[in-house]
Amino acid sequence: MMGDDGSLLSLSPADLKPERLKIDGKAVAICKSAGRLVAIIQAEKGKWSINWRSSTGWDVGPTIAIDNESLAAFGCAEEGSAIAIVTDHRLVEVEGARVRAVKLSQKLESTFGVGTALIDGNAIWVGFNLGEWGGGLRRIERSDGKMEIVEKNRSGELCGGPLNTGCDPVNGIVASPSKPSCVVAAIGLVHMMSHGRIVEVCDTTVRRVYFKPTDHQPPYGKPDEGEPASTIAFFGLTRVGNTVWALGTDGLYRFDGASSPQFRPLPTFENRGGYQVSFDVPGLVLLMTDVNQRRSLSGAVPIMAAR
Repeated sequence: MMGDDGSLLSLSPADLKPERLKIDGKAVAICKSAGRLVAIIQAEKGKWSINWRSSTGWDVGPTIAIDNESLAAFGCAEEGSAIAIVTDHRLVEVEGARVRAVKLSQKLESTFGVGTALIDGNAIWVGFNLGEWGGGLRRIERSDGKMEIVEKNRSGELCGGPLNTGCDPVNGIVASPSKPSCVVAAIGLVHMMSHGRIVEVCDTTVRRVYFKPTDHQPPYGKPDEGEPASTIAFFGLTRVGNTVWALGTDGLYRFDGASSPQFRPLPTFENRGGYQVSFDVPGLVLLMTDVNQRRSLSGAVPIMAAR
């Protein structure tokens, strides 16, 4: 877990409270690569270092000089050890001691926080959560930094889906288990009302995979291709083998190739040293947090990671 102050905490199923990890500087972002925790650490102004967690501490990797740029997204490859760092005007890739950087074809505007990045083949997919202002999905070519917005508005209405940059926060991206050239993304927003869905993106083709209506619908808004105005919001997405887990406001959804996902309610969260966490679902860990409330009126929502 990474705190606002750049601290790192670890918590295992056997621990009653988190342990603070010693780091030389401030953590900027974290992800998991080849089963190891990876952290961007800022120990001095104008420089980031890549650190890998080991059983004896930290293995310090390359240092990246930063010049009037801010971190927009960070992600690790689901297979292999590649790491992607997206700033507001560069794509930096790190693999071992090798560092490669390309300039983005256009500057990324303020994102309110660090986005979700996925390394997939020749592209980096980046999802942003801007709360009530959407966020959407970007695709960046690894070879030359060419960036494009990936979206589709079937109805032509103001917030028509299935993927609308101005209305849809993208909270998770994974490679599709059934289609190697495609990705799956989770969309979710709770702001006065709730909306979200799971979509599949193949190159620039966007297809809605799943949505679930909420029990009470507002007295306004019209269905968009059968999707009502208020739907379950999805705040997390992770892949375990050939299974994709989606974390909705009402529970967990397991996509394994069947026509509809398997659903289970959210587990009971335990207080571990002031943190609400659950290790009840095999292969997953869930943590309750109110960090998303800074972007919308969502209140506390859980976040999820594969173990």
